[in-house]
Amino acid sequence: MKITTSVLVLIFSIAFSSKSFSQIDVNITDIDNNKTIPFSKIYETYDLDKSLPTLVITWSAEWCYPCIRLINRYNDCDLSMLNVITINIDAENYLEDALNEGHQKNWDNMLNFHANIGEDEKGFDKVFNVTSAPLILILDNGDISDATVSYSLYPYKLLEAGRIRDVNFIWDSSQDLNSLAWSFYNSENDPGRLAEALKWIDRSIELDQEYSNTDTYAALLFKTGEYTKALKAAKDAIEIAKNTNEDYESTTDLINKIIEKL
Repeated sequence: MKITTSVLVLIFSIAFSSKSFSQIDVNITDIDNNKTIPFSKIYETYDLDKSLPTLVITWSAEWCYPCIRLINRYNDCDLSMLNVITINIDAENYLEDALNEGHQKNWDNMLNFHANIGEDEKGFDKVFNVTSAPLILILDNGDISDATVSYSLYPYKLLEAGRIRDVNFIWDSSQDLNSLAWSFYNSENDPGRLAEALKWIDRSIELDQEYSNTDTYAALLFKTGEYTKALKAAKDAIEIAKNTNEDYESTTDLINKIIEKL
């Protein structure tokens, strides 16, 4: 993937840096009121807290449904801790159809724009390559610090990277709580940290019990020495997987490990 940019942003990873580059010199148009503003005016125009991290996520309804899924994940978060700006990058011939699908109407916790593709030197495509999405720009105090093209820069990864420090940011996202808990299962051995992960997975299951979070729950119970509870949870996970036609080989392996400990 190549991002052609006048601000020399060439970072394609989640290895967040503290270095700032430059402001985005493009015009964007508010989907709700059709008003066009320079991106540099977005903080004052919408009274955004500039001290918060800001994510810009591009999307296209026609060919980038993973972009839409990613944005939906962020919309479920506590966005008092993060500014999120979405920019539709469909060209004029496809823009009306994309917006008529109405995905942006569900994103009531963020600001939603389109990118004036092909219009003038201030169009988003004159600064960035829009053939790959989602392009995610990360801004600190209004300046770009990082850029990546990734379907998987999910909200929990901001917690892993230290960009967000309060787990309440993802408290209403079952998927993100599960992913963060699974990350701790793989990387942590401290009993206190694992106890925190168990709280997250309890909340994930409370929101929406699935095979994946029930399996994570079983794994965490196993790692914390709760073998009897772990066995029951693993069996519950397999029953869910059978009902949803999911592969549960890894849970079967976990059961064998649990039985060895009992």
